[in-house]
Amino acid sequence: MADATFDGANLHITLPNIGAFDTQTEIYSAWKEWLRQSDNAKYPPAFDTTGGDSVGAGQEVAPYFFCRNDLGWRIKMPEANGEIVVAGNLFPRDPNQSLFEQTVGFDAFLRLEVSTRAIVVEVGQKNVPVEDLTNLRYAVSEGTLQFDASGNVTASVEGHSIVSTGNEYVVEKSGS
Repeated sequence: MADATFDGANLHITLPNIGAFDTQTEIYSAWKEWLRQSDNAKYPPAFDTTGGDSVGAGQEVAPYFFCRNDLGWRIKMPEANGEIVVAGNLFPRDPNQSLFEQTVGFDAFLRLEVSTRAIVVEVGQKNVPVEDLTNLRYAVSEGTLQFDASGNVTASVEGHSIVSTGNEYVVEKSGS
């Protein structure tokens, strides 16, 4: 699959087509390569990262990639209709600003797949039944959480909704 392309003057990261993209290799690494070309370093950084630190026993902290939407960068959908899957721990630096931008005239459905270690789910309802929390853990572990074009989690788990409240996700009883 082709790598994302970058337009520093308009602060756009464009996904070239529908299909699956790996955040680390086809988006973040493509940006690092683009940054080295010509005078592209004059533009605000498109990403910052964390992770990769050893925690012992051959394990390391999973990499997290933050698109600098706080500096104006947006990931633009391709000029195509269909599904886009972005795999990897990609998050907006500012959760209150849009991370993705639709391309006018095209209908692309976006699915973000993040590591089960990538998000913390806070229960906003005090007396959530244990079986509902089990279903939530399953949804997280199976990567079935769905995201809208702004990067917010939208999913339903056994009669509950998972909604973003800024930097955390809250389980709410559906229909309340």
